[in-house]
Amino acid sequence: MTSQNKIIDFFTFINESKSETTQVLVLTGNIKGSKTSSSFADECKKQGVKCFVVDVNDVVLEKVYNGHILKTGKEKIMINPINTVVIPRRGVLENSYTKQVLSTLEKERYFTVNTLASMEACENKFITSQLMEAHGLPVPKCALVPNETTLDKALEAVGGKFPIIMKLLSGTQGIGVSVVESYASLKSVYQTIRKLDTSNEILIQEMIPSDFDLRIQVIIKKIDPLNPKKDNAFILGTMKRGAVKKDFRTNYSLGGSVSKYKLTKELEEIAISAANAVGCHWCGVDIMIDKNTGKPYILEVNSSPGTEGISKAIGKPIVGDVIEYVTDKSNWTYSIMEIGYLESITIPKIGQVIAKFDTGNGSKSCTIHADKVEEKGGKVHWSIGKRKFVNDIIEHSEAEVGTKVHKRPVIELDITFNGVIIPKVKVSPDDRTDKSTPFLANRAFMKSIGLIVNPQKAFVVTEEPKEYSVKAAKGEPYAGIKFDK
Repeated sequence: MTSQNKIIDFFTFINESKSETTQVLVLTGNIKGSKTSSSFADECKKQGVKCFVVDVNDVVLEKVYNGHILKTGKEKIMINPINTVVIPRRGVLENSYTKQVLSTLEKERYFTVNTLASMEACENKFITSQLMEAHGLPVPKCALVPNETTLDKALEAVGGKFPIIMKLLSGTQGIGVSVVESYASLKSVYQTIRKLDTSNEILIQEMIPSDFDLRIQVIIKKIDPLNPKKDNAFILGTMKRGAVKKDFRTNYSLGGSVSKYKLTKELEEIAISAANAVGCHWCGVDIMIDKNTGKPYILEVNSSPGTEGISKAIGKPIVGDVIEYVTDKSNWTYSIMEIGYLESITIPKIGQVIAKFDTGNGSKSCTIHADKVEEKGGKVHWSIGKRKFVNDIIEHSEAEVGTKVHKRPVIELDITFNGVIIPKVKVSPDDRTDKSTPFLANRAFMKSIGLIVNPQKAFVVTEEPKEYSVKAAKGEPYAGIKFDK
């Protein structure tokens, strides 16, 4: 195969990737028994979206160019970050292997609806409570009980009055939650739990008097814990959950009643702020309202909420709204990746190019070195080395260079960084001979793919070219470029 044929195959691959419609990958630990995972598959089929529901314990990821082959049983699924959204369910927290699967997909720049960090924060009820307090959100008083000798101190921390709630640090669907009515019961329940499993972590919590709680499902478009604006989020639905007959718990999965509930502005803001605080794009926020004072309290945040009960309560399937949101690529964001202030990128038909990632560059576009730049009839003709290009001008940027303002044409280029193609990046061709790098990345580019720059380091995630020197690069137009053959 000639090098020319390789280039043609490369671009064919890129064009096929960009034209692919979004597909959904649901990672679950319970394929047969999960009603929510099944409802995702059913709704995707209705909307014409390809959906794969796989057991995360039975997944093997094989790295291929710009994506992965996902092997599960006898099935092989092709996924890539351009067209695949990952919906992790609680099963990904089951063990180190399942966590590693999700962690790998995050690092490879897949959009995961909730990150491993956000799911682990929700799974640990004490960490959730601490996060809520740190953001000034109302939560019941709670305390960890690492051993029996700390029971008295923990009881004092939650108010010293009975009844109280005792919970396993990790639990779901109301399992592992008990009401403790007296000091004698406190000791006996604690001892029983530890006897059954010495690894169980336990916390106690003040009991909020109420006959119901609220499950509020929230979608956050862009995670911003410090500025959780309402227009950056929307409420998918709210259900009021009544207590199970002869029980204090309200979980629908245990038989609790569900009904509609009209949220106040205060409750909406609390739910949105809670989702932001744990970093979840989609979650269920459980709130209980004190029947004596009317004060709301956040009980927990569920990063893998069920959909059956709330769909029944609001009278429509909530899964459809979730699918519509996650398959819209404009909503995709990525977990933060630390990079160096210098890294290597790859640009089709040019080759490997050293880029400077400048957090102070707030211009409309990135900049790439060009020997010549000429505008003709809405197009820009530019060259670099022996390569000549003609691109449509999508807009112009105004760059301040010293006291002068330079008007530059903006084009779109596909750029590969750390093995992932970022399509249609806004770039301006310009002469960078007197600069140390042939490519300058702007803040918008870095933000779009979730990069944070370490100004003390270079080449953190990509390999440093041996022949490159920052000092020697100035005045050399092709320093930092390894042209494709």
